[in-house]
Amino acid sequence: MSRINWREVCKFASGAAFVGTIANAYLWAYDISGPFPFLNYTIPPWLFGVRAIVSVAVFALCVYVAYLRPAAGSSP
Repeated sequence: MSRINWREVCKFASGAAFVGTIANAYLWAYDISGPFPFLNYTIPPWLFGVRAIVSVAVFALCVYVAYLRPAAGSSP
């Protein structure tokens, strides 16, 4: 059984979080509401702003784990 390389997972997740941040920030900045399919609900622009802030935090965490944190087996 193979082990999951979390560093590689976080590299992928950091890219996904970055794209999500840009998309949500764009929708918030231009005051665009988004329809929620099949539920007759519209996501307000302020919620896109909150999602962008959360995505920035996830992006920062993933960048730290993927690129900045020293490897587990390395010595100082």
